[in-house]
This record gives sequence, C-alpha cells and structure tokens, in this order.
Amino acid sequence: MNALNTMLLISDAFVSLCEEMPLRKVSISDIVAKTGKNRKTFYYHFENKDKLIIWIFRYDLGQVLQNHFPESALLYEEPTADSITRFPYYVTQKSGVRSLDHAEFFECFAEVLQSRRSFYRQALVENGPYSLRNYLYTLYLEAMKRDIDIILSNRYLSRESIDFLAEFYTCAFLYYYIRRCDQNGIAQLYPDPGPFANIIHDSLESEIKEAQMRRNL
Repeated sequence: MNALNTMLLISDAFVSLCEEMPLRKVSISDIVAKTGKNRKTFYYHFENKDKLIIWIFRYDLGQVLQNHFPESALLYEEPTADSITRFPYYVTQKSGVRSLDHAEFFECFAEVLQSRRSFYRQALVENGPYSLRNYLYTLYLEAMKRDIDIILSNRYLSRESIDFLAEFYTCAFLYYYIRRCDQNGIAQLYPDPGPFANIIHDSLESEIKEAQMRRNL
C-alpha cells in the first residue's frame, strides 16, 4: 500500500468513527484499531488529529477543484515535505484585467463541506490555535491579499487598507459557510445566489474603485 492509500485509509477510518462518536472523543488508538495499522504508521503520516483533519479537507478540496478547473487556474502552495502542498487550495479566475470571478470556487468550497457535512460540522466547531477553522483563516487571508493585489493591478492602496479588506472578506466568506454548515435546518450549503454569485470579488473590486476615485479627487 502506497503512502496516499494509507493516508486515505486513516482518513476514512477517522471520518467513519466521527459518525459513531463525537470527534473530540475519537482517539488515535481508535483510529489505528479501525485501520488495522499501528500508532507508528499513524504518526509517520500525521503529527496529530488536527493535522489529519486539515489533510482531509485539503485532499477533499483538491479533488473537487481539479474536477472543476483547468490546471492553469489552480493555485498551489510552494512545495514542501508536507503532502498537502501537492493539492490545490484556490484558483485564479480572471474575468477582466482587474476583475476576478471566483463564484465557482465558492461553490466548490461549499460542495466539499456538504460532502462530509457531519464531520466538517464537528471539525469547524473547534477553535484552538491548530484547528481547521484557524488554519482556513490563515490560508485564505493570504489568498485574499493576493486577489486584492490582482484587482489593484499596480494601483496604490495602503498596506493597512489591504490588510483590512483581506481580513474582512476572509472572515465574511468563512463564517458564512461555517455557520450554514452548523445549521440543521439548512439542506444545501450553497443556495442559488443568482446575480450575487461573485459578491466577494465584485464587492472588493467596487470598494477599491471607490477608494481610487476618492484618492484622485
């Protein structure tokens, strides 16, 4: 069994156990017992449960993004020894010189959460420093700053303003999906948004244009 297959075996065992008991109560011993492997095998691939949760998300998202976008649109981290860097985590989908249309990315993001909703609902409740929630914030904060730089396209905006916009919109989209994932009465995480499908980047572009206009007055 190759490394990826072993990691998938561990991941599937963990997700399955989370359907039988609360995620917090699932131990490494429970996981290795279900896989038939030993603790040494688990720790060879994953430092702890938090790392396993993050790997599951990155693997799930990577598969969905690769099915929806051409390779040229996919965004990866710089390669490291960490296996998650082999999976794409974001896209760059231009709709103009200074415009981005990432509506399909957010649909993919919701699709991933929907696919293992019970598992991700539990994982996203955790708010520790190494939790999935905080990992996603750090990951997409930098992605949003990159998007702002693309929209600016060599126009000036103070670093403080860029940081504010990146944090505001990152928190907006993450909290929206985290909250919907946790609401039992909501069947689909991604309702048909109609003309607002690209609201994050349309709003960013509009705010940046307004700031540039005010600056030039």
